[in-house]
Amino acid sequence: MGKGDDAVIRKKNKARRKKLAREEGSSAKVSARVASIIAAKKRRLTGKRRQCQGMCFSLPTLDDPFNDRNGKKDFKKNDTKRKISLQADDMKMVNLKKKNDKVMKPNFEPQKPHVSHGNKEPNTAATNGSSKIERHDNERQDSDNSDCPSKFLILCLNEIEKALREEGHYGNEEKPLFVDPWGIEFLKRYSAGKVVSEISPCSVKKIAWLVSIAADSIARKEKQGLSFSSPFLLFVVPSQEKAAMVRSVCKPLKALGIHTVSLHTGASIDHQIHGLRSCEPEFLVSTPERLLELVSLKAVDISGVSFLVIDGLESVNEGGVTDALKSIRQSISGNPRAVVFSTVSSYTCASVLENRSTC
Repeated sequence: MGKGDDAVIRKKNKARRKKLAREEGSSAKVSARVASIIAAKKRRLTGKRRQCQGMCFSLPTLDDPFNDRNGKKDFKKNDTKRKISLQADDMKMVNLKKKNDKVMKPNFEPQKPHVSHGNKEPNTAATNGSSKIERHDNERQDSDNSDCPSKFLILCLNEIEKALREEGHYGNEEKPLFVDPWGIEFLKRYSAGKVVSEISPCSVKKIAWLVSIAADSIARKEKQGLSFSSPFLLFVVPSQEKAAMVRSVCKPLKALGIHTVSLHTGASIDHQIHGLRSCEPEFLVSTPERLLELVSLKAVDISGVSFLVIDGLESVNEGGVTDALKSIRQSISGNPRAVVFSTVSSYTCASVLENRSTC
């Protein structure tokens, strides 16, 4: 037999072995499938089927005649919880019913007879109403005279401080504005309704505290439902430069709803009249001459000013300034809180305010 025949025989034997292996493998798979069917049949006959295999073959009992629980034991714990929840619901319904009965039940309590002794019976309703009004007014006064810095006051000081730091007018090593000793002490005097006479110039820090306290007072009064037809703060300054400085300090408060208008002789009076008509400022910064000129033209009303700040009284000896300040004070009705800054020790605030307030 040649060499080529041996190779053909080996090739045929290899193919036959592969065929037999495939047949054995298929028979093994079929055997496993048949084995699973036989095992399932045995479980059905013994009543031990898997939970995922349809209906259970457990027999019904007296406790479960319809075999709803599929042969599982019934735990008394669940029933106890259900009973407790039902009892709680019943108690809620009973309490609700009692409450409704109490509300709907009319009050037939007899009133006590009033014995007259020749005097008229006081009107209790009117008395109670007046006492409520008085108490409400006291609460308003207490809230307005609080000497503790509020959150809004601190917010105003922080906004001004942030703007001053960005402009380079406030050093990074300086302490925050809301811990300034002068401001804290002035807040106590302002809350007491006193006129403050300062023998010192009005600095940027003092202006920041003055306008922040005024903004906080406006917020307190608006929360009480009050409104203002005229500016709340009147800041009288001696020059156009000082008016620009005060307005720059007030500028960050515009985002909080506080508008400031500056009046001075450096701008045309028609332009300033148009500006006053276009908005209703809460703060008014002005020189005495221009303010009186606008008041005479009825372009601005300062009769309802609640806070008056007068700066630069060292120049009052100049012609007409003293009379102008007195005329401004006479145009303001009531008794506003006031602060006067002056570098002249002999000058008193009484001569400017005409003794309308106590210093």
